[in-house]
Amino acid sequence: MTTPAKPRRARLGRYFWWQFHDYMLHQAPATAVILAMYAYLTLMPILNGSATNGQRFDVARLPMPVVRGFFADLLASLMLLGTLFATNGIVATDRKTGYYRFYFAKPVSAPRYYTNAFMAHGAGLLTVSLALLVAFVLIVRPMFPVSFIPVVAAMYVAFGGVGFLLSTIWRFDWLSLVTVAIVSSLGWGVWGEDPGIRGWLVRLLPPMHRASELYAYVAGMTASFPWTTQIWLTGYGTACFLIGLWILRTRSLGTQ
Repeated sequence: MTTPAKPRRARLGRYFWWQFHDYMLHQAPATAVILAMYAYLTLMPILNGSATNGQRFDVARLPMPVVRGFFADLLASLMLLGTLFATNGIVATDRKTGYYRFYFAKPVSAPRYYTNAFMAHGAGLLTVSLALLVAFVLIVRPMFPVSFIPVVAAMYVAFGGVGFLLSTIWRFDWLSLVTVAIVSSLGWGVWGEDPGIRGWLVRLLPPMHRASELYAYVAGMTASFPWTTQIWLTGYGTACFLIGLWILRTRSLGTQ
């Protein structure tokens, strides 16, 4: 009597490279192009003097404080837009199009598969970030901050975790993440010091307004690393990511 063959588990390593390739083919170019356009639109007013009280510069002679501020500004835009592209529809698109039926025809769990996708997209964002850093070095000024990669990775978890959770809840996750970013920044700015109920409600939102402290450190504008901010933001994103995994484990993709 022959024993029935055990079902073969799908190899997530192969999925990882497929998901990484998918990111580099679709989200990576959009991220790079939009950041390049934003950099151009930000830099030109500095060079032609419209943003510096009529004082004109060329790229090679930009004062270092201006370079550092420009770098921090670009990093802030990269992390918000890059994370938005990386996590947009990471779960919601498969649910909306029905692709999940194809993916999970093999014996692989949804939490493991989408954890894999989250990591692959994060690796893709790191790759794009390094490419943009090289472009900055070649065009503007040589800057090789040691904290660049760790902060980009940590902020991907911080913002991406929120995007991942929203993508497990409904299909308009990109709009939700933008809304969360705007509401969080405005709420913390207006009621962050409020001792009442509004202050407590604001503390349920991610402290995105404090991310600028990290970008300033990476750009060399401050000497002290804001550990409290980094731990708070990354911890919040990690908690959101784990809640998203719990939703994937307990609810069928077909019923969401």
